[in-house]
Amino acid sequence: MGLVRTLLPLPRAAARLTPRLGGPLLGAALMRCLAPGWVLLRPSPPTLRLAWAEEAVAVYRALVETEDPRPRHRGLLARSLTQHATALLLVGRYEEALTALEAARAVPGARWSPAQQASVLHLRAQAQFDVGRLDEALASTGDCVTAYRALMPARRERAPAHLSGALRTYALVLGTLGRTEESVAVYEECTVALRAMPLRKLGPVLLVRARVLSELTSGLRHLGRYEDALTVGREAREATGGALMWALPDSVRPLRVRLLVDLARCHQAAGDLPTARTTAGEAVAEARALADRDRAAGEQWLTVTLNCLADLLGELEEHVEELGILQELVDLCSSLTAENPEFYGPHLAEHLERLADCHRASEDHRSAVQVTERSATAYRQAADRDPDAYEPQLARVLANLSLRRSDDGDADGAVTAAREAVALTRRLAESDWQTYHVLTGRRLQILGRALRRSGAHPAAVTCYEEAESVLQDVREGDAAEADRQASALAATRSGLAITLDAAARAHLSADRPAEAVATLGSLLALTRRTDRTDVHARCVTAFADARAEHGEPVVQAWAQETGEGFPTFVYRYRLPGSSVVQR
Repeated sequence: MGLVRTLLPLPRAAARLTPRLGGPLLGAALMRCLAPGWVLLRPSPPTLRLAWAEEAVAVYRALVETEDPRPRHRGLLARSLTQHATALLLVGRYEEALTALEAARAVPGARWSPAQQASVLHLRAQAQFDVGRLDEALASTGDCVTAYRALMPARRERAPAHLSGALRTYALVLGTLGRTEESVAVYEECTVALRAMPLRKLGPVLLVRARVLSELTSGLRHLGRYEDALTVGREAREATGGALMWALPDSVRPLRVRLLVDLARCHQAAGDLPTARTTAGEAVAEARALADRDRAAGEQWLTVTLNCLADLLGELEEHVEELGILQELVDLCSSLTAENPEFYGPHLAEHLERLADCHRASEDHRSAVQVTERSATAYRQAADRDPDAYEPQLARVLANLSLRRSDDGDADGAVTAAREAVALTRRLAESDWQTYHVLTGRRLQILGRALRRSGAHPAAVTCYEEAESVLQDVREGDAAEADRQASALAATRSGLAITLDAAARAHLSADRPAEAVATLGSLLALTRRTDRTDVHARCVTAFADARAEHGEPVVQAWAQETGEGFPTFVYRYRLPGSSVVQR
């Protein structure tokens, strides 16, 4: 092909001088340039292939329409149109590729061999897949596989290679439709066929083999067949390395990056975290190399590989390295979000949330607050575009932001974030009561905590009491859900006890014994709803301190409000598991 390409000016000149004689010569030369070369030779650039294909179509169309409309030239026009469709697929012009294929099939008098018909079906399926017409692509690939199977007895030399490509496309379409088990079965059939091929015949399908093995590894992983995935993955690593990587780096390196991520996740699922970490590091290195050649594809894969590596570092408790990887991931997603906010904005929000968790684990509260604020902003922007998908995440991050602002000493900021989280969760509960009613109770508890720390005790008591009521409703309605919410209910009652104690002391300090007695009564009523030792102890301490510090005015106010004597308490300790008795 190199010599033909070099000599192309000669048939072009001949075609200009004598179209009837030079045209067929130029067309043949162009078709030779478009023919597949040896797999380990670097292919011509897609744009150049497209130019050759367009020129070949023009040559044969001129021959058919004006110079020599014999059947042979009609067939060559149809073949040049299929080559044009192939070139259009390579440059991502999928709708035009479908149009070119329809034009090829519509050439009057063109003769199609069974192999050519199967090839056109395969090209059409690929174009339909790329434009998202998956059901049509599935039908086309099914017909294509059937056609190639029919060729097997007569075309023993070439049909197996073409069948493997058709099977791979069929499996890819099935996987995209979510029919993973069927997809894996087809991939396995294709793998068996490729393994059975003699080495001397594997040359044309080396890239198909690499793709099949890599995609099969991914399918097995998603089915939870981790040991099978690791076995196939080892073969795929060999298939995506060596001479094929050297010859076709732009095609093979993305396969290898994805393969290494899948293998890292399989090792992680199998419990081999050190090997998983090493494999994820290899994936990051390959993604960096890909980014050097193709920035867009490389950076997209770099976000995936860095995310995988950060997960594994977190599981291995290598928090210093995890923090560095997450910071790199956030910086990368920030730059990508500026170019494509709809796609990368939610990813940026998620990675910022994880980075904030990492700062919190290292007790860097100020950084945790700042990063959580950035995460909330990113989720807010995502929720503006798609409320149903991202408002739940925004509510969760706002609740976390309240806790972190509170830990950092920003009481007012904590209240603001918690109020927004509660309001958003209440709105979500209007459309999904079962899910968000419980979360409303949890976030009311967070708001109560923030209000208590800001000194707004009455408002905090109201929040805690509503949270207790919500969580108690859950306990009474669903035993399984009650077990999951038991700790939240316990924390709510502990927080309510602390708040009531603080409120009573504030009333007494301000010489408001009647308000103090009412608050102490609420604290006493709380102890009758729970057997938590900390709540009972706080109640005893609050009553004892009130009597010791304020004496007779408190006792008289209690008697006046309740008609009973001021409470005294006796604890009788019993066997573990029994309740504490109050008197």
